[in-house]
Amino acid sequence: MVGPAEVALAGPPAVASTATLTPLDPPSQPVVSELTPTSARLTWTGPSGPVFRFSMKQLVNGAWQGYASMPTNTFVVGLTPGGTSTFAVYAVPLAFSGYTISDLSPPVTITAPLS
Repeated sequence: MVGPAEVALAGPPAVASTATLTPLDPPSQPVVSELTPTSARLTWTGPSGPVFRFSMKQLVNGAWQGYASMPTNTFVVGLTPGGTSTFAVYAVPLAFSGYTISDLSPPVTITAPLS
């Protein structure tokens, strides 16, 4: 049998949180610079809000796949000379900030020069 002292120590029953998390706004479309046959620098504007880091996805055979994760709004991607690659980014919020990850940014498609 559990007495009043044990009940008081146990505390109230856990209640599921009903708080609604707000998605961060998506970053802007990445802008390409420093294009070479094997790399390009992508830069974008992040959303206002508690961004922890950015993650990048690459479109491969019609499906988005994880590519890289970084704490800043610029990243150098690897390319194949003469190949075409499509990238998009999303923002990841700080933990316990009341936000969830953003949708993907508008994608950018890059065709690398041959030389």
